[in-house]
Amino acid sequence: MESLLPDSPKQNRILAALGSKEYLRLVDDLELVSFVRGQVLYEPGDNPDYVYFPTTSIISRIFTTENGSSAELAMTGDDGLVGTSLILGGDSISYRVDVQSPGNAYRLKAEIMRWELDQAGELQRLSLRYTQALMTQMAQSVVCNRHHTVDQQLCRWLLLSLDRVQGNQLEITQERISQMLGVRREGVTEAAGKLQAAGLIHYVRGHVTVTDRPGLEARVCECYATVKAEHDRLYLQAPDVRVRNRSRPNPATLRRRAEARLQQSPSISPDSPLDNTRLMHELQVHQIELEMQQEELLAAYGEVAALRERYADIYDFAPVGYFTLDPLGTILDLNLAGAILLGIKRSQRNRYRFATSVVPDCVAEFSRFIDDVLNKNGEKRCEIELLPTAHRGQATVRIEAVPDESGQECRMVVIDVSAEKRSEKALYEREQYQRALLDNFPFNVWLKDEQGRFLAVNKPLARALGWPSSESLIGKTDFDIFPPTQAETYRAADLAVLSGGETVNLEQVMDIDGEKRCFEVYKSAIAINGLRVGTVGFARDITQRHAMQEALIESERQQRSFMDNFPLSVTIAQDGVFKYINSRAAELCGYTADECVGQSFLPLILEADRARVLADHTQRMRGELVLSDFEIRIVSKAGRIIDCHCYFSLVKWDSRIASLGIFEDVTEQNRIKAELQSLESTDLLTRLANRRHFTLRMDEEISLLQRGAHHPVTLLVIDLECSTEGDSARGYAASEAMLRLFSILLGDELRKADIGGRIGEAEFAVLLPDTDLDTASVFTERLRQKAVDISSIMENRIVFNVRIGIHGLSAADAGAEQALKRARQAIPRAVAGARKRPRRRKASPAS
Repeated sequence: MESLLPDSPKQNRILAALGSKEYLRLVDDLELVSFVRGQVLYEPGDNPDYVYFPTTSIISRIFTTENGSSAELAMTGDDGLVGTSLILGGDSISYRVDVQSPGNAYRLKAEIMRWELDQAGELQRLSLRYTQALMTQMAQSVVCNRHHTVDQQLCRWLLLSLDRVQGNQLEITQERISQMLGVRREGVTEAAGKLQAAGLIHYVRGHVTVTDRPGLEARVCECYATVKAEHDRLYLQAPDVRVRNRSRPNPATLRRRAEARLQQSPSISPDSPLDNTRLMHELQVHQIELEMQQEELLAAYGEVAALRERYADIYDFAPVGYFTLDPLGTILDLNLAGAILLGIKRSQRNRYRFATSVVPDCVAEFSRFIDDVLNKNGEKRCEIELLPTAHRGQATVRIEAVPDESGQECRMVVIDVSAEKRSEKALYEREQYQRALLDNFPFNVWLKDEQGRFLAVNKPLARALGWPSSESLIGKTDFDIFPPTQAETYRAADLAVLSGGETVNLEQVMDIDGEKRCFEVYKSAIAINGLRVGTVGFARDITQRHAMQEALIESERQQRSFMDNFPLSVTIAQDGVFKYINSRAAELCGYTADECVGQSFLPLILEADRARVLADHTQRMRGELVLSDFEIRIVSKAGRIIDCHCYFSLVKWDSRIASLGIFEDVTEQNRIKAELQSLESTDLLTRLANRRHFTLRMDEEISLLQRGAHHPVTLLVIDLECSTEGDSARGYAASEAMLRLFSILLGDELRKADIGGRIGEAEFAVLLPDTDLDTASVFTERLRQKAVDISSIMENRIVFNVRIGIHGLSAADAGAEQALKRARQAIPRAVAGARKRPRRRKASPAS
């Protein structure tokens, strides 16, 4: 890669990107200049004499208002050029151009720059791309200064400046930065102090050193990345294949370039005196000059031919129609767009008169138009309608026509403005819709200028003020409509909005037809290009709303009275705390209402239920679908646990969602219900499951097995024989005592998953889920041994004879009764001897 000297033109990105031929043609005309800080290159209205290509300097474009305020539009360093008005075809500039950071630049005369641009070469392509990037920088600066903080603007400005200089230092004062950003110096001082305190920059006496660029990039807004990306993208685009590199016919450099070409040619050493040698040299130089001029002439001829073809293409393929007519309106010539517009062939143009394509109602008007153009020898315009063709419908065209030099031909430019007319019609209709919207708006709407004159008023406001129409109020002020005191109040409010730029929302009382009416008034400033030029206002009659608010307050008072006297407990919770609790609820909890309001409801909930209640409350407040009623247990102030059935729903409290809860004390109901359930499923004597409940459980287990469950379930049927000393004397009471004692022995051996029941007078059954036959056999032996142990402890005054049948449930069991039958069949045959049972009254277990 070619190394760049400190003052080389290739330190500028545009010059460095040029091709070798174009760069060598340009380098002789580049002049090195040095700038000092604050040097003004151009003032607004100046015609630039030079285009500058900065290398080590930074140049700013600054716009200054009439009151002296200023702001930087964009900055240029080694990334671009100064003089974009020449590139865009302008003669003057509208802003001040001065030096932000001192350094060097190369300048090129304006006439040479114009010639280079006319060649459509690489310099033109790069200049136009840089102009596009500069426009992006200007637009982004406007957005940044409008929407982002001073801190972010300062970060953006520092990073853009660093991208255009070598190193990490800038020579700039805070006063200068404030002018660039268009903000007060105090704001820049505060922002720079924050960056310095964060260790991102170091500032002292007009020198800014960026110590942490990544940290600066982390704080900057998105505007910097947008500008940088646009610059990088434009420079990375591929070169234009149409570039022409050839010598520029500049007499000032022709001799020098001829001398340079002679030096590159093979040297000739003539054997002649010194004068002949000089003469030979001059002849050779002039010969080369003539050759170079001939090259330029040939190139110019080629360019003329190319331009002729180019303009012929422009004529043929222009998006508008070009026509040449004779005095009778016959078409002498037309371009391709014109032929398409009329739907005719260009080769047959002489057969047609233009008027044959005009709608009949416009033919007379078109004929007068042609006569006026030819007879008055001046430019004329008109609009007519054309008949539809096979490729388009009826069209509206705008015609601009002039006569030729002889006055015998009319040359016309015909533009299809159908879309424009449709747009105008749509715009007009939209304006009428907007006007209808304003006039039918239920509010009073107006627009005022800076002097307080009405610019627009809708019909409701005109009616409210008693004026005949909206138009009659245009140009009037508040002093023409209201009493002086009232008008001064309104004018003061408008001035406050204009000076502060803030929106005002207030309520005003007005006397309308002798009746006091209350209005809600909204006023805001109208800003155009950052300048406040007027105010817009809305007003709506809220007299009825005030009355409704008062009625609402009364309704709320009545509703609270209703809830306070409601026979059930009522609470309203929001954000996890009580917002309201009625007297019934406070009485239930043992607290006063003042002790509960503003406090969390969780301490009143039994700890085991808190997680569920809190999750339900949170889901309900998020709007999720949850159960609206369920039971919870609350703890009163005295520590009593109370069963409550709750009903929940969502309500509005202070304009926000809250949870309404209605509580019913069901403690006594639950106690009675539990007792009834116990009586229904329990044998009263043994406190084991009765036959009905036990068989239901068996049927459930058999159903699971039939549905494919694979866990083992074992059924035991226990036939109990017991005897006591003096059994005949003890009678029935002794028999019941022995059955209760055995049920206690049996219950001690059961797990939580097991179930034992009394299914006959002295017959018991046990259901052992997840238990195989071997494990059940161990259980039976342990139960028998326990019965023997009891007999030995009681010295055989009580003797239990336990016989047990074991059956493994399976899907083949038809039901509980069949399983019980199979278990009974497994009971061993009774030992020899008569069975001794205690005498007792004839009774059967509860079923």
